[in-house]
Amino acid sequence: MKHCLVALFLVVSWHSANAQALRVGVPLSNSLEAKSTHTYTFETEEGRYVYGYANQISVDVVVTVKEPDGDTVGEYDSPARGPEPFQFTPDETGTYTIEVAPYEGAEGDYEILLVANEPRAKRPRALVDQMMKPYTGRDRPGAVVSIVKDGKVVLAKGYGMANLTYDVPMTKDTGMSIASVSKQFTGMALVLLEQDGKLSLDDDVRKHMPELKDFGTPVTIRNMLNHTSGYREVLNFLPMAGWRATDAMRDDEPLRIVQRQTNLQNEPGSRYNYNNTTFMLLARLVERVSGQDWKTFMEERVFRPLGMNNTTVKTHQGQVIPNSSQGYENAPEGGFRYVTDFAAAYGASGVNSTAADMAKWMANYHAGTVGGEEAIDKLTTRGILASGDTTGYALGLGVSEWRGLSLYAHSGGETSHRSWFGYFPEINSGIFISSNNPGFSRSMWSDFAEAYFGEHLESNDEDESPEGTDTPPAVAEAAEAQVAEPSPEQLEAIAGMWNFIGAPLTIEYTVEEGNLFAQATNQPRFALTATSDSTFEFVGVAARVTFHFEDDGTVTRATHHQGPDSPMEKIVAPPLTVEQLAEFAGRYYNDELETYYTMKVVDGKLMAHHRWYEPFGITHVVDDEFSGGQWFFGDVAFHRDPTGAISGFMVGNSRTRDVWFERR
Repeated sequence: MKHCLVALFLVVSWHSANAQALRVGVPLSNSLEAKSTHTYTFETEEGRYVYGYANQISVDVVVTVKEPDGDTVGEYDSPARGPEPFQFTPDETGTYTIEVAPYEGAEGDYEILLVANEPRAKRPRALVDQMMKPYTGRDRPGAVVSIVKDGKVVLAKGYGMANLTYDVPMTKDTGMSIASVSKQFTGMALVLLEQDGKLSLDDDVRKHMPELKDFGTPVTIRNMLNHTSGYREVLNFLPMAGWRATDAMRDDEPLRIVQRQTNLQNEPGSRYNYNNTTFMLLARLVERVSGQDWKTFMEERVFRPLGMNNTTVKTHQGQVIPNSSQGYENAPEGGFRYVTDFAAAYGASGVNSTAADMAKWMANYHAGTVGGEEAIDKLTTRGILASGDTTGYALGLGVSEWRGLSLYAHSGGETSHRSWFGYFPEINSGIFISSNNPGFSRSMWSDFAEAYFGEHLESNDEDESPEGTDTPPAVAEAAEAQVAEPSPEQLEAIAGMWNFIGAPLTIEYTVEEGNLFAQATNQPRFALTATSDSTFEFVGVAARVTFHFEDDGTVTRATHHQGPDSPMEKIVAPPLTVEQLAEFAGRYYNDELETYYTMKVVDGKLMAHHRWYEPFGITHVVDDEFSGGQWFFGDVAFHRDPTGAISGFMVGNSRTRDVWFERR
């Protein structure tokens, strides 16, 4: 095992010898080649504030920040052009390493700049200002922050610009699309109509919208509000036909999707699956039942009674909303260009509000001015599945516990706008942050919560397991006995595709320069930290994994620890020949989307061709199963007819499943 430790030491030393030193305020320019990695270092101290970015001039990069001992602080990969920001507070003093690598083998130029390496602000308001530096200035899209403590607004402030073209700054009264944070307002609208006696949350939705397809089992309004309906998810489904987030959408598109759906994705009430289609349909249902258009109903019944006079809803493309921000994305040529947000998605999205007004909505969870205590209770009661299990979602709102406090929360994201809303009912306090900057990090809400509400929060000591959970023996032993880290041979044995047994999920484990990474189907990639030679912790998410090695050093079994333990098995499949791949080539049609994909073998790889996309690869996993090369084209399972010939394929992603393409 000493040999293994020496090998790891040599890798770290090589980085240090070949790394460029970063200094605050001094940009460094460089060019990346495919599969290359550039390394930079800088000195810092525990508890400071570090902020910088890689400006992606002509290449999409992934930025990884590592501690002095090699553990990963974080991996940053959001926009494909423009600034890729990173900011964090070091846990220890020493030399930190920043690795810049191309995304999926891209090549091109970038510039890296360390903007701040300074003492972390101690006063809460100063900390907010410090962490909002990436979104401050007259040359970039900005953000707003509102914080309520003990029922009083202690901060409501804008940063950066609401409109770059006309030099309009962001303020606490700037209107902004809050994206999916809107869903809780839709939940309130349905609860109010139930109080009016015009419907019941347990009504079959077809009682009010009979033109929806009958699948032979009732889909209730409650199923739709807590994401258990079984309907197709519009924003993960339409991209299969070439639709992009900035494209206009027909107002009746959600209805058309359900009408053309062949089967429910799950029995209503049996499975949680986040779904925008249902909330879009429910807004149309409110219009039908109330006799008012969505904008009028929301303003008269919710916004105006709470004094939210600068809040409205966006229902169609091009709608003018006074004093609202413009959305932006990073431009390939540098800088920013404006983009449109969703319009027909009202109900799932569409609320346009301000930092000051969202503080008033927060207050309603305490006062019940709109709806009363009964409405708040209904809005915040988590869904119960047919199995009896409770989900973490209520009626348009996530309900959980964080650091010992109950938390009502929801995040939101559209083509540019990013939002986060959180309310702590036990201390009548909360946070709202929102931005029109595509690189905005919503995760800073936890730093703000610690700064303003720290005296109410339980310890965040990662060595303590939450009450009622058990630490896996291997992890406990590693902590006590300081067992050795995995050898390069063990990491190599782990690398590959792993299936969850009994669940439709695959994780790919990869090894890069002695470090292990994991990426589940249609999810971000996470770095892992070794806690023994066979156990690892995910960086940035509360999950662990144990690999069960055989005596000969091979490994095909593992256990994923995240909630209930989940067994996994490694996929071991020989590569397919060109002749074998040719069997899957052909033209495939989906009736629901009225769209074709043509599969072709190009340079020994199966490629998917569609009229609106560049061809993308389909990677063989096992038997007739493949992994798609686009986020919306995830798991691909080819089917055969009784003669053994390929008859079509079923494709799905994280929210849309079992979409059938028939071979033509």
